[in-house]
Formats: sequence, structure tokens, C-alpha cells
Amino acid sequence: MNLILCIVLAGTTLLQPLSARLEKISYLTGSFLQNDYWALTMDSETSSGIMHLAHPNRFLLSYDNSEGRALGCTGTEMFTVDPVFKEVLVYSGSPAGFLHLLITASQDDNIITSSENGDSLIVIASGVFEGGIAEITAGYTLSDSLPFFFSTTDINGNSTSWEMWDLSTGLISPDIFAIPDIPEFSIVDAGVL
Repeated sequence: MNLILCIVLAGTTLLQPLSARLEKISYLTGSFLQNDYWALTMDSETSSGIMHLAHPNRFLLSYDNSEGRALGCTGTEMFTVDPVFKEVLVYSGSPAGFLHLLITASQDDNIITSSENGDSLIVIASGVFEGGIAEITAGYTLSDSLPFFFSTTDINGNSTSWEMWDLSTGLISPDIFAIPDIPEFSIVDAGVL
């Protein structure tokens, strides 16, 4: 019992600088490289683009490889813009933004490991998280507590990771986190699919 308590406290302590920094930032933007891996087919895909994060729990990933492709969260609803099928898929329910996942990783009973290299710290939380996630990894710089890496792996071995760079912060969050209303695109409730 004491060992589990120490591990959870260590996780809270290790992730606290990153969580606290993201909670205080009004707006964060930068470039990202996303790697997706599907365990069943052993397929992988790499995408890149521009990331936008804003408190509370809002984000927008605008992809370079397909004009108009995006993934976002309004703070209450997740959405995906699919230019191939001309659809905006909306996922209602519990939001799963980066800050929400970090807070979940530091509060749940889980196993925490970390590695430090110069100004960089990588924290891995393993356990049972929302949405079937089994592992959450976060990397941030110790000097400014800004993220440079984030990944999730589900119970089936599927994973998504993001490398981030050229980050900048702002005091005002732009009005870009709403579900887009695009002419000729259908808005589809993903819960009824």
C-alpha cells in the first residue's frame, strides 16, 4: 500500500510542472509530427502540421498532408474534419484533450517511470485510463516546463505519438476551436455510426 502511494505521489510530482504550465497558458502553438501505429495490421502512418492548445481542454491539430484535415476539441466535444469524405465527425461526451489526459495520468493508481537527460524529462504512466488507454508518455523541458513529446498506447497496442517543436505562447486564444461549418461538408454525430 505504501509503495503504491509513493508511486502515485511521484507521478503527481513528476507531471505537476507540465500540467501547471499548461493550465496557466492561455494559448500554445507550434509544429508537430504525429506517428500512428495499429498493432493488428502493423501499419503505421506519419503526419505533420500545426498544433494549437488552449485552456480549458481545447486543441486543434491542422494537418499538412491533406488540405483541410483537422482534429480538435471544443472543450466539450471532439471533432475530426475529413476532406476526403467531406464530413465533420463530432464525438460528444467526455473530452480527451492533452491536459485532461495528463491530469488523469497523475491522479489514477498507476506505475510511473521517468528518465532525465539534460534539460529533458520523460514520464511514463502505465495503468488503466479512459478510452482503453494503457500508457501515457509525456516529455517536457525542465527549464520552461513546455512539452516536446506526448503519446498514448491503448490496451491493444495501438499508439499515437506527437513530437512538438517551435512552441510559442500567447495571452489571447484565437477563435479556432469551434466545430467548423464548412460548405458542402456534412456534420455527422459519430455516436450514431
